[in-house]
Order: sequence, then C-alpha cells, then structure tokens
Amino acid sequence: MSKTAQGRVTGTSGTRFTATFVLPDTGMQVNFLGNFSSSIQTFNCSNATLTYTDNNQITATRQFDGQLGTNNLKLTLMNGPVIEGVLDMPISPPSSVAGSGVWAIN
Repeated sequence: MSKTAQGRVTGTSGTRFTATFVLPDTGMQVNFLGNFSSSIQTFNCSNATLTYTDNNQITATRQFDGQLGTNNLKLTLMNGPVIEGVLDMPISPPSSVAGSGVWAIN
C-alpha cells in the first residue's frame, strides 16, 4: 500500500533543487537534494506530494526522470517513489528532465 507525504520542491539554481517532506508515520523531515542533468529555470512547488511504498525507498542516491512545466512537476525515481505537484508559477517551455539526488534525514 502506498504512503504519501506532503512538502515542497524548490529549484534553486541552474541544475540544483531541494525537495522537503515530512513523513506521516514518523514525523521526520526528509530532503531529496537533486541535480538535473541540464540547467532549468528556477521554480517553486509549495504543495508537493511524495508517494512511496516503503521508507527504505527514500534512502541513498537515486536516479530520476520526469517533466517540469508548464504548470506541473512530476519526478519519478527509478526505485519507485514519485514527487509531484502544481508549480506556484508556470514556467515555459515545459521540459523533460532527468538526473540524480540523495536523500537526507533531518
């Protein structure tokens, strides 16, 4: 059965972004510190959802691919979890994205 966690995603500069979520079963905050394989516009998604099935999926370094823009963000991690949400402000043009990131627990 899948679990969901609420949080936010912020594209900070060039290729970097941070996704922050609070796990409902533990109350712990987790961050996915990601790097896109190519530069993207800065963006914010203040109402993002992380969908996963097991806490072991949100550990270590993970590859992802997905879509960014015009209004939505969706990143699918290669081991199953999905990060998605509606962007605070549209960005254009939309683009397919890929890269990797590492999970960190705060």
